[in-house]
Amino acid sequence: MAIVDECVGLDVGQTGLKAVRFRRRLSGRETVDYFQHPMPFSRPEDLEPARRVQSLRSFIWQHGLYATDRLVTAIPCQDLFVRTLSFPFKDSAKLAQVVPFEVENLVPMPLEDLAVGSLVLPPEQSIEGVAREVKGSEVLITAAPRDKVAEHLRFLAQADVEPSAINVDAMALFSVTQYLQEEGANVPPDLAIIDVGASKTTLCLVQGGRPVVLRTILWGGNHLTHALAIRHACSFADAERHKRTLAVDQVHGLLEPILRELRITLQAYQGSDRGRLTHSWICGGGSKLHEIGDYVSRQLGLYPVGPRQGFGADAPRAFSIAFGLAIHPKIIRPRWRFKSSPLGLALDLKGVTEATSSDTITSKQDRRLAVIAVLVIALLAVGDFTVHFMLQDQRVTRLKAALQSRYEQFFGAGAAPGEELDLAQYRIGQLDKSLGLVDTTDQTVLRTLSVFVKQLPPGTTVKVRELTVDGAVILMEGETTSFDAVERVKQTLAGSVQLADVAVTETRVGAAPNQVVFRMTVTVKPS
Repeated sequence: MAIVDECVGLDVGQTGLKAVRFRRRLSGRETVDYFQHPMPFSRPEDLEPARRVQSLRSFIWQHGLYATDRLVTAIPCQDLFVRTLSFPFKDSAKLAQVVPFEVENLVPMPLEDLAVGSLVLPPEQSIEGVAREVKGSEVLITAAPRDKVAEHLRFLAQADVEPSAINVDAMALFSVTQYLQEEGANVPPDLAIIDVGASKTTLCLVQGGRPVVLRTILWGGNHLTHALAIRHACSFADAERHKRTLAVDQVHGLLEPILRELRITLQAYQGSDRGRLTHSWICGGGSKLHEIGDYVSRQLGLYPVGPRQGFGADAPRAFSIAFGLAIHPKIIRPRWRFKSSPLGLALDLKGVTEATSSDTITSKQDRRLAVIAVLVIALLAVGDFTVHFMLQDQRVTRLKAALQSRYEQFFGAGAAPGEELDLAQYRIGQLDKSLGLVDTTDQTVLRTLSVFVKQLPPGTTVKVRELTVDGAVILMEGETTSFDAVERVKQTLAGSVQLADVAVTETRVGAAPNQVVFRMTVTVKPS
């Protein structure tokens, strides 16, 4: 256990570097050191990364901040997607599974390109400080592009700085209120924290003791200085010196852009069936403007906080973000405790990025191993199929050889399997046809002719010239000696019970004397 609990909060701005070193000894005694270094920004070369890295390295070396092993930095809200989502359940395991899918539906970027951080907000507190009962849960979600986090880490690495955590600047403002509340201050539960910087204004709306809106407005003290330079037709440096001598009433018209953005944010939040905020705290470098806190609060319809709420002269107004980073709840334990508070609401985008990166590496390794396993299984399956195919082919060859030898035993050498069987079937068919000619048990040709011949009248000469048998129908062309003989044959056949449909279709005189040619149709009834 360390005797001294120490952390450094580093706020890297466009126009300056701010750092706060927070120390708490085992006895509970605290010391806070503030460091600041302005950086030129008027010329393009002043914004070059190499020059800014050199300024950061000199700043940290000059104030002995390399000696600490706990340093926290922040990424501005403008580089993140921030949203508060409500869920109908409280199970942390389910929330961890659902949150990435919700983010994927809200952000137009692949989920693997984002560092997603989430905070399960505690129940909302009333004015009396009592937590309200709720069935579901609310989660503050931040999604930062991985390239933004990597760019921030590369910038710090060039100055030989390895941060312990990367917070969000607006959440650092909320950490200040948490710290003041732990110190016994009567911090209002519904509070608008407005940090006016040089190039931007950071906004954190707190309701019920919970951060619900984090936002960056791209308007800061430099915009006011430019407006004064235009109004008085002077240089930026002269306008900056003149600004520090003015009161807020003398520049109230120039503050309208930031006031308009703040009103829009408050109205958008309070218009979504939310409770109304009551107080505001104006901090940051822009809070040095005389009476700006009272003026902005009055314009927004809020009460400014003061010493009675714990925001006295000792409150870190100009170093609010750096101070909030230095008391990161996951690093600085509460007073008289040896472990950090598990309920501390703070983000760590570095930890999220490293965890996701390790998960990504593990996932890639798992996919690689899965591909290798699939290839091995495929090779084994192909080998197994090949062996089975070869064994089956050998078995078929042996069966063919055995069948050929059996055929040669019965049909002689050279007989191929199947030929003798076809020949036997053909011969049996011919035999069936031959037997059918003499078989009288069915409607065969011999039976039909037999019945027909037996019904011809005796004593009448009939010479058959042409005879056609079609099943039970007999078509006959014959000769006889007279027409009476034809009629006699017809009458005789028609009177038979075994014949039917007797008809003479044609009768004519033949070419020879006493010759009559006729055609007759007779149907033999089945027996």
